[in-house]
Amino acid sequence: MCGRTACTLAPDEVCKACSVLKLGADGRKSYQSLQWRDHPGDHTYSPSTNMAPSRYTPVIISEQQQRGVKRMQDGEEQPTQRIVHPMMWGLVPPFYKGPSATGHGYSTTNSRLEDVETKASYKPSLSRGQRCVVLCDGFYEWQTTKGTKNKQPYFIYAPQPEEVKIWDRATWDKPEVWDEEEGWKGPQLLKMAGLFSHWRSSEGEEIMSYSVLTREASKKFSVLHHRIPAILETEEEVEDWLDAGRVNYKEALEMLRQKDEPVLEWHPVSTEVNNARNQNSDLHYPVSLKKKPPQSAGSRFMSAWLGKAPVKEEVKSIKEENGNKNKENGEKTMSAKEETKNGVKNEGEA
Repeated sequence: MCGRTACTLAPDEVCKACSVLKLGADGRKSYQSLQWRDHPGDHTYSPSTNMAPSRYTPVIISEQQQRGVKRMQDGEEQPTQRIVHPMMWGLVPPFYKGPSATGHGYSTTNSRLEDVETKASYKPSLSRGQRCVVLCDGFYEWQTTKGTKNKQPYFIYAPQPEEVKIWDRATWDKPEVWDEEEGWKGPQLLKMAGLFSHWRSSEGEEIMSYSVLTREASKKFSVLHHRIPAILETEEEVEDWLDAGRVNYKEALEMLRQKDEPVLEWHPVSTEVNNARNQNSDLHYPVSLKKKPPQSAGSRFMSAWLGKAPVKEEVKSIKEENGNKNKENGEKTMSAKEETKNGVKNEGEA
């Protein structure tokens, strides 16, 4: 997986998009929106079509993970209570001592499923049950275009409900997009398995950060990239990943390794997404990769003239084409005159 995602929903929309179906005290099932918890300090989440590492994006954690306690009722442990929490993308290693969360120098945007247990940066998070679900509309991946040095970006996302285009807010942003009976009817977010850490700088700054777990891609996805995020597709997978008290980390990692590759969709997008400073709202819109048909000399001349580009070579080319055509036409005209003249002469002699 590359280091870029899109997260365009507002905090309340994210919470509704991750609604959980629960049984109420009256025996009636209804969807409940998750709660949003702000990050300590001044670090906030701002929706964007072009999220890069070190930005703060929404993740799901269990309330037990935040508080470090287990919820008990009638002597039995209860299902995890989920909250949505913005965290910095790029896990800060717990052993790092310094004034800045981004100054450690380690590459922790993503963590490899194959060797995550052996890495000092991630082992403490595993042992402490600091597992999270990273949320996004989708992520970007770059495919190298054959024969060029340019890379074509693609936007990858989960299959969407009928009529919903995840890149087009107008297709789903309606008053009835969420209710307690039917839940969320808007775009389906990608849910990626991640690890997080809770770190304090030498200056006392508190930072919560995360890393996305990745795995080898199958032949189908490898046309774009050889790695793919470990995606959680079902409610059961999300619950198992978050519930560190019931599912230990070795079992949770094995669950990810045994998963079939998820069903994903993708389309090409503008190369403007290549620059993380670009924050246009349409960066994840589909674009066409079809080449434009070749233009005639006259069309090239007109395009250059309209664009105020140098046209000397175009004019020269057009003049040469026109000169050749005039020459051909002149030869044809002369030939016709000679034929006519000869034809009249022959008729007179007859």
